[in-house]
Amino acid sequence: MNTQTTYTAFSGSTLIASGQPTDLVLKIKLIPETTESILIFNDQTGQQIDLDLSGSEQELQQRYAEPEEIKKVGRPKLGVISREITLQKKHWDWLDQQSTSASALIRKLIDKELNDPNSESNILLAKQATDRFMSAMLGNMPNYEEATRALYQGDQEVFLKMIQDYPKDIKEYLIQKTQNIF
Repeated sequence: MNTQTTYTAFSGSTLIASGQPTDLVLKIKLIPETTESILIFNDQTGQQIDLDLSGSEQELQQRYAEPEEIKKVGRPKLGVISREITLQKKHWDWLDQQSTSASALIRKLIDKELNDPNSESNILLAKQATDRFMSAMLGNMPNYEEATRALYQGDQEVFLKMIQDYPKDIKEYLIQKTQNIF
């Protein structure tokens, strides 16, 4: 989906910070020494990331700030990548009958799919992201495999039952991440 990437940090099973990279590193930097390692997850993909926490507050802000757009004279670069696609004749015939170009129509259809949190592909991506997080945080916990199975089967009742005894912050994070899945 077309949303800004956010991250969540855990120290052991305790959620310690969530947000944009700049905000996150500043929050983590303020935490006194911890005995447990800090794991940081991309909320959209479930992948673990590492953030460099060295340096001053100003250096951290510069390192993780969103790059500002520099206005240039002339036509903007649209980031278009040219590739070939193969379609059946009936698909090309349908595209030829449309009032817009094939490329514009395909982009519009893809954007519609990307922005629909309830689309089949976005639900699968959300399941995969949740699974990555669960694997990293809960791989050795009781009911992990059963919870994962329920996640992919779309069985909310079983999923919630399997995670009910997990640490509070992890359980709440999982419930939040699975809202559009079930």
